[in-house]
Order: sequence, then structure tokens, then C-alpha cells
Amino acid sequence: MRQEKLYGIYIPVITPFNKDESVNFSAVKELAKFLAENGVTGIIPSGSTGEITALEMDEQIAVNKAFIEAGHDNGIKVVASTGAYRTCDVVKMSQAAEADGADGIMAVTPWYMAPNEKELFVHYKTIHDAIKIPVMLYHNPYYSTCLMSDKFMAKLYNEGCIDAVKERQADVFRQQNLRHLTDDNFGIFYGYDVCPVETLSCWSDGWVCGTGNLFPKENSEVYHLAKAKKVEEAMEAHTKKIRPYLHLFSEADSNGDVLWLQIIKEGLKLRGVDAGYCRKPVLSELPDETMKRLKDTLKEYGYLA
Repeated sequence: MRQEKLYGIYIPVITPFNKDESVNFSAVKELAKFLAENGVTGIIPSGSTGEITALEMDEQIAVNKAFIEAGHDNGIKVVASTGAYRTCDVVKMSQAAEADGADGIMAVTPWYMAPNEKELFVHYKTIHDAIKIPVMLYHNPYYSTCLMSDKFMAKLYNEGCIDAVKERQADVFRQQNLRHLTDDNFGIFYGYDVCPVETLSCWSDGWVCGTGNLFPKENSEVYHLAKAKKVEEAMEAHTKKIRPYLHLFSEADSNGDVLWLQIIKEGLKLRGVDAGYCRKPVLSELPDETMKRLKDTLKEYGYLA
């Protein structure tokens, strides 16, 4: 085990772009301050919500560095997302993140041409051996096309390739099984929104919550209640403070689209936080019907008059 075990509630923070699609580095400090003030443990820049696939490698390094500095200035931890298809690129970005002071790195499985288990083992072992800070595996088969078994993920930990995992599938049995197959030093992070109380109160060490960009206070409250084993209070908080906004990220508009990234960015702007624009091909605009739902929801929470 290297350094301190990762735990807590981490927000995979958005990347703010200017209208011309350049990175808005001045907004990074504002975003980190907003999340820190709302009780999160840390942030993960350049992840899926941070539009990792829209960033060039040098940009990803620069975005990570900016958020590392802003996060630490505001007293929160930063696990830098250094995922890429090529192992050598992940190593380069991970070493840069370590040099810039990151508290750990998160690397999603290589995408498109999904590697086999032997290739994945070598990939993560190479990354782990190249740095001295914790390595979090990001398991997201929905985006990466790479579906891993619990047994293989446990092997990666038990044989010194990773230190933690963000498990994106919503089945909480996976966290239970991973804990059974490893030990208490393995950092298990739930990576979805629907069952955090169930897993945090039993098996998981942390929660990586994308919708926490827009509702960090509510998510932080649920996290702390669940980890304190106040299960009934945590369930009530989840029902009253998280479920009411989940429709924004699950119900499609009349075109059949769920524009979750745009909803987060537009919602932050409505809350007075400069979240910038998306990078094409993602279009920043929201349909009127979705904007109305967003505004109505923020009014329910008291964040919009």
C-alpha cells in the first residue's frame, strides 16, 4: 500500500471551456472553491464528466495541474484522471500528475479495442510501477467497452497493479464481492448515483458522483451519514435530497436525448458558477423543455428564485 488509502466523496469535475473551445483556466479556481465549500473530500479532473475524450494529452496534463493547485488551495484532495488508450501516454500523464502534487491518479480502461486480461494486467502494472502515488482503476464498460470481472479486478489489486477502483456499474453486489476478494486496504469507490447508502454503509470507502458537480452539498451529506452508519438518516436524505433531481439525468427530452453534461454545466451557470461551454461534437445548448425542467428543479432546491 502506498501513501494514504483513498476514501471520501470525490466529484469528477467538469472542464470549463471558453466559447472558442479553449480551456478556461480562470474558472478552475471558482469550480474548486465551490465544491470545497460544499463539503466534498476531493475532485477528479479530466474524467468522463471532464470530457477526457475531447482533451489533447498536453491539455489533460495542464487541466490536471490547474485543478491540483486549486483543489489544494481550497483544502481538498485531487485524484487526476490520466486515462488514455496508449499505456505510454497514461504513464507520461501520471508522472506529470505526481510531479504536480496529485494525491493519486485514476485511469479508465483503454477503450474502443478492448484489451484482454493479459494486456490489462501489463497496462496497469506498468502504470503502477512508474509512480509512487495511488492508482485508481476506473471500470466503466458502458463507455470503454471493456467489461472486467470482480475476480480479475481483485487480482489487479492483490498482485500490485492498482490501489483502488471506481466501480461504475450500479450493482452493489460488485462492491461486496470486491471487498470479499481483497482486503481493507483496497479503496472501493461506488461510481453511480442510485444506491450510495447501501454500499457506503457496508463495503465501499468512497463515492465518485458526477451529479455532485451540481448538487455537492446534498451528496456530501448523504456520504457522511452513510459512512457514520446512520443508515435511516442517510436513506431519508437520499430520498429527499437526491432522488428529486435524478430525473434530470435519466429522463429523455422529446428528441430522445439525455443531455447530462449540458445539464450540469448550464445548471452550474444558473447557480452562479462559471462552468463554461462543452467541446464539439457536444453542443452546449439545451432544448427549452430541458432548460425549464432544470430551472424548476433548481427552484425546488432553493438555488434559483
